[in-house]
Amino acid sequence: MGSDLRGDVHVAYVGDAMVLLDLAADSYLCLPNGAGDLIRGADGAPIFGAGMVGRALAEAGLLAEGPRPRMPPPPPRPTQTVIHGRPSRAASLLDWGAALAATAEMRRIRSGAGVEAYLAGAADDGNDRTPDRVAEAARTFWRLAPWLPIEGECLVRSALLMRFLRRRGLRADWVFGVRLFPFMAHCWVQTDGLCLNDDVERLTAYSPIYCR
Repeated sequence: MGSDLRGDVHVAYVGDAMVLLDLAADSYLCLPNGAGDLIRGADGAPIFGAGMVGRALAEAGLLAEGPRPRMPPPPPRPTQTVIHGRPSRAASLLDWGAALAATAEMRRIRSGAGVEAYLAGAADDGNDRTPDRVAEAARTFWRLAPWLPIEGECLVRSALLMRFLRRRGLRADWVFGVRLFPFMAHCWVQTDGLCLNDDVERLTAYSPIYCR
């Protein structure tokens, strides 16, 4: 039996429930009492390959042999948003070029694509995480967005923004979250405590499960 989650499987605890995101399968799994039944080591770290929960995860193919490197936790939920602010300047030709190029990339992958295809375009090419620069670029993007020939839900909107930022040499965090009763998944883009493409009130219901 495996002793840890596969590298492409991520977990969040919502009350007594354990929610898992399987990126390869593009699916979520919820174990209602999984958090309470999970066996933990002396240091409090979960032992995924032991007990009833471990057996369920193994049967679902979510475990791998040996421990995986511990990933940093997702950032805390943001407390502010940029989407209602105005950029300090008009969009430049570079802004328009980045937005249209990002849109073209999105249109090529949208047909039947799973979440991994969208994540692939959020590679760490941009090195600048300066909050003011990232926030200003996001404000500019949301003034351009109504003119871009593409629509979609949170996954598409976030992927498009991540590609735009990458083409402007900038980086931000792409966060995925889950909620229960009813179960829903959502994603957004943030830098530190600032959300770049959503209202923070909407995000209070979601527990982060994965960050790219």
